[in-house]
Amino acid sequence: MKKTPNKEILRKGKGCNKRINHIEKEGKMKKYYIVLLTVLFAVGLVFASNTAAVAAPDKPVRGGTLRCVARNLSRVLGYPAQFDTVDMIFSLPVLEKLVDWEKNAVFTPVLAESWEGDPEALTITWHLRKGVKFHDGTDWNAEALKWNFERIIEGRGRPSTDKVKSLEVVDEYTLVMHLSEFNWMMFEDFGFAQMISPTAFEKAGGGDMEKGKQWARMNPVGTGPFKVAEYKRDAYIKYIKNDNYWRQGMPYLDGIEIHALPDPMVAAAKLEAGEADMWLGVTDVPNILDLKEKGYKINWELGMSTCIIFDSNNPKSIFANKKVRDAIEYAIDRPAIAKMLGQGLYEPLFQLARAKSPTYIEGYNPRPYNPEKAKQLLAEAGYHNGFKTTMLALPPSRDAVSALKSYLGNIGIDVSADVADFGRYFGSVFGTGFKDMALSVYGNHPDGKEIFVHFGPNPATFRTGDIYKSPKFLSLCNEALSHKYMNAAEAKDKIKEAIKQAGEDAIAVPLWKTVNVAIMYPYVQSDYYTIHTIIWTPYDDFMEKH
Repeated sequence: MKKTPNKEILRKGKGCNKRINHIEKEGKMKKYYIVLLTVLFAVGLVFASNTAAVAAPDKPVRGGTLRCVARNLSRVLGYPAQFDTVDMIFSLPVLEKLVDWEKNAVFTPVLAESWEGDPEALTITWHLRKGVKFHDGTDWNAEALKWNFERIIEGRGRPSTDKVKSLEVVDEYTLVMHLSEFNWMMFEDFGFAQMISPTAFEKAGGGDMEKGKQWARMNPVGTGPFKVAEYKRDAYIKYIKNDNYWRQGMPYLDGIEIHALPDPMVAAAKLEAGEADMWLGVTDVPNILDLKEKGYKINWELGMSTCIIFDSNNPKSIFANKKVRDAIEYAIDRPAIAKMLGQGLYEPLFQLARAKSPTYIEGYNPRPYNPEKAKQLLAEAGYHNGFKTTMLALPPSRDAVSALKSYLGNIGIDVSADVADFGRYFGSVFGTGFKDMALSVYGNHPDGKEIFVHFGPNPATFRTGDIYKSPKFLSLCNEALSHKYMNAAEAKDKIKEAIKQAGEDAIAVPLWKTVNVAIMYPYVQSDYYTIHTIIWTPYDDFMEKH
């Protein structure tokens, strides 16, 4: 895709400096790849008639329905104030954001054309795109943005909602947020909010807010390139082309269908049988390796980082004792488990940053594998004979839990696996709270700021309050988020200090980075997953003739 770079303009006014993040984008075009599989047989791959590599056309091919399979689907599809990450992903064809990411976490405009922050005046101003309509024919404007922000603030749907004092509509396409405090994460916190039609919501609710929410959960009405034609919860979502989409000449596809298939073997079989064009959210290593060998195209995402989190903020918990948390980290041979589970695809982690992150601390590994040291720390903590505990986990993590149980058993910790269904697990880890330990994952960010998003003072994910965070760690986070900086790149050194302090405090045990990919036939032209799972531009996806 050809995109213009981010332009950061420093504007002076009213005795202070205003940093304006402004990105202009003339258009977005796909990079068309010639799929050559030269590794096999020196001549090329005789794959199957419907997967043969062909040269990409000179221009996108219009039409067709992209058939996808995924492990699980949204439970809420049209009310962003109640979204979790999975909900957000499958609403992307329908509900658009103010801004999006390009590679390296550079912001690019979507429903906002530009935005500016004034740390001294404590404001963020959004300048909106003109000529955009919701699927119900109503206008996208500043009043619609204000209504959407109000719903998000009421539902505390973003980490910084408590810092918004008021919302001011300046004119039809300009909105100013008045804040109690300013930090650079707010551009993303609010810029990534997805927009729905206020009119459709209020019409369905008939003045009853709860009735409107109930309707909106299953009936998304946005500005996106596709509309939902049919939605059966936990089964499938069928999207159809929005003929009045604001990007001229797009989308290229007539529709998209996504079917839920939790069993990876069934999903792989459906793909290989030609009954699906694309498989989303694949984490199963044997299938990834097998389908890669067979010549399917794979879009690699940043992957998810796996860690053990504790109810360490509970003073009555065993894990409130830092020596116990230290012992657990010393007891686990992370490279060995990563190699066993990932078959070469997993990266062992020793800090809350992946090796290719811009905020990675070279050489920092506070607790390398040392079971004798682990036993010593347990004894110092008063657990000479170990103890019994539980670990909450999801069904796909059974092998990982078994490996961890074995290593922890070697130092006297008897772990009982509490394998929960997705509903109970997500409700506990990201909602009501959990007891003892949980094996969890968190998403990585291109700019390396995941320490704030998941573990910071106002995290987007681990928000239950179970995890202990030292005053020093929180102070470093707040320094990194202060108005001295305007993005993660400027705050990089301070972010590294926060990551190191998190390691010193043992707030979590980093384990390994997994893989998360989209697998597709060579004729599918899509960049989905190459930036992040929450970044999808289906308006310029298409399929070559096949």
